[in-house]
Amino acid sequence: MGVRRSVRSGWVSLLVTTSLTFALRGQVLDLPPRPVGAPDGTQFTNIVTSLSPAERERWIYAQIISGNVPAWLRQLTPITVTAGGQTATYQVLPDYLAIGNDTNYFLCPMTPLLAQRLADHLGCTLPTRKMVNQIWTNAPVKLKPEPIPPSAAMTTVPVFAWHDYLVRTQRHQLIPASPLGTLTSGHKKDVILSARIYTNFANPNITKPVVIYGWHYPWGTPIQPLYNGHEETYADYSHGIRLAQLGLTVNGQSNTIPNILTNASLAPLLSDDGISEGSSNGTIPRPRYSVPPLAPAIMMHPYNRSVTIGTPVTLRALAIGDPPLTYQWRRHGTNLPGAHQATLTLDPAQPDHAGLYSVVVSNPVGSATSRVARVRVHSAAPPLLLADDFSTNTAMHWQVAWGAANGMPDYTVDWAFDYGAVPYTFHGVTELIPPAPHSVEGNTRAVRLTVNNNDALGAAAAVNLYPKDQRFNDPFALKFDLWINYPGGTGGTGPGVAGSTEHAIFGVNHWGTNANWAAPAAASSDGLWFAAAGEGGDSRDYRAYQGNPLGLPFDLSSALVATNHTAAFFQNLFPTDRFETPGAPGKNWIEVEVRYIGSVVTWLMEGAVVGRYTNTSAFTNGTVMIGMMDTFSSIASPARDAFVLFANLRVEDLTPVPPRIESVAHLPQGEVQLLFSGVPGRRYAVEATATLPPPHWQTLANIIAGDSWTPFVDANASAQSARYYRLRAAPADEE
Repeated sequence: MGVRRSVRSGWVSLLVTTSLTFALRGQVLDLPPRPVGAPDGTQFTNIVTSLSPAERERWIYAQIISGNVPAWLRQLTPITVTAGGQTATYQVLPDYLAIGNDTNYFLCPMTPLLAQRLADHLGCTLPTRKMVNQIWTNAPVKLKPEPIPPSAAMTTVPVFAWHDYLVRTQRHQLIPASPLGTLTSGHKKDVILSARIYTNFANPNITKPVVIYGWHYPWGTPIQPLYNGHEETYADYSHGIRLAQLGLTVNGQSNTIPNILTNASLAPLLSDDGISEGSSNGTIPRPRYSVPPLAPAIMMHPYNRSVTIGTPVTLRALAIGDPPLTYQWRRHGTNLPGAHQATLTLDPAQPDHAGLYSVVVSNPVGSATSRVARVRVHSAAPPLLLADDFSTNTAMHWQVAWGAANGMPDYTVDWAFDYGAVPYTFHGVTELIPPAPHSVEGNTRAVRLTVNNNDALGAAAAVNLYPKDQRFNDPFALKFDLWINYPGGTGGTGPGVAGSTEHAIFGVNHWGTNANWAAPAAASSDGLWFAAAGEGGDSRDYRAYQGNPLGLPFDLSSALVATNHTAAFFQNLFPTDRFETPGAPGKNWIEVEVRYIGSVVTWLMEGAVVGRYTNTSAFTNGTVMIGMMDTFSSIASPARDAFVLFANLRVEDLTPVPPRIESVAHLPQGEVQLLFSGVPGRRYAVEATATLPPPHWQTLANIIAGDSWTPFVDANASAQSARYYRLRAAPADEE
């Protein structure tokens, strides 16, 4: 297949680091570069607000080891201390662990179990009580504590975020005199190391505690004395995680903090544990929290890619779990030899690279298998008549039309919407929407549409988008990437879920002035258009229509292969290894095409023909349409989960061009394989002769060109005799 495995920067190095034990090089935290498009602090809190504590911690872990950490937090600060004639210098983070960028970050509380796991990955340790005091003493920036009244909500993300806002507001008032990255203290309690992790419990029923200390007033008195009365699974808004590098120097000699804390003569440098902490000589016999083994979990799956021949394409996944992590990439369920890196690069992409890919991530504890990603490899695209990837605000180039059963506009159109930090659930697991198949890596922009969820008045509604001042004549194709999101799980059901069935709509040959949708309120309609529901919750998940200037459109469902997601055709097209609801196209990017050639309108999804209609209507040319409709009055709940995304829209000119044989190869049994390119959807005759000039050409087959190189195998060829081939457009009556 010509597959090349490689490791590159960005997300790739992110994945490589998850399979290694982290180390600190010098005084810089050794993390991969912050990924392009990674969530900022505000976006991250929005993602994890509704998650369980366990899932929230998986997200924190994945974001930090992936490098989603401010640049100013990576430079460590030295602290020099003396005790008993000894001198030590250790390195600490200038602030508590945070997720986000340099200006919008989130100081995230976490349990000691996650803190210890991160410390292990980063070649670090948590501080002791004495170290917390030393850090506060040495900190040029001493913030005042911002307590929030105790409540049951103090362990929830909204309170985390509110306290984070209070702290950042106070901290940013001191910039630029004390830039971010200056050692800062006083704004959080520390999760610390102490002998009391394993003894002298404040509560005899809590024998696996988190030990906390600090939150100093400006005059140096800590609000929180050393305390071990909460479970090790506890974290509230006031907890911060400050890491110190494992390596340090004592009297100029290299050593480690764990060695110091377990050595009676050196422990006083960093520890003041005494009898009340269960230490008779100041040592901390077990200077770490005990963490359970962690099996692999895939936090970001490989996603669909669509590229032209010769373009490199890299598949990647983000996994967490105890190192070492091993990878095995698969194609169509079969292991790819040597594909054991965190990424898989196809370079250059060739037609035989097209297929379904997944990766298995393993460690000694267990394994996890990613969802399947589809790679499509196209020949060069026909000339473009229109293109809009929606990565910038192009509203001025589009006409918006809307309809509503109650006459009240109830829709949104978000141009250049950044969906890269938008969470969605897939079988109950929260993930982020990946880039669209045709998007440049890192670009997560699209136009986002919603209907019937912007007010409390439930009514059927729709919105259409038409490019301004555009008309397209046969032959052409409308193509785009489509994401249909819906509330709930499989079938759009679940606790608190309602009104999940809404359709993405798209068509050709429109006037560009009507609101085209299928509801009694439609006064006039035009063009030829199609509809698809994302979650299979309708008796007609797939629909086709012909416009009617006098009112409701005419139903063309008979032109479709089927109308319900339960049909075998759709079950095979949208299988369980890629889609949450089998047979329905929601919660995954798909490629959609409406092709108009010789009065025949063909609807394709994922390259498969969903419907074909010979157009006998008056709508023979016009503009194209994308949109969304809700034919039911029920308002989607949660409303935030009901939307569609359109990306990478283009209209291609399918005017016939001469077909071309791209390659010829002998197969093992003597057959000859041709790869040819032509206009997608057009029929071509494959002809052969044994002599030149030929007395006649023999027609071997009439085949339809695909959107990549199209193969043809001549089973009657012989390697022992000459054979000449040509292609020609099939006669019109064979279309």
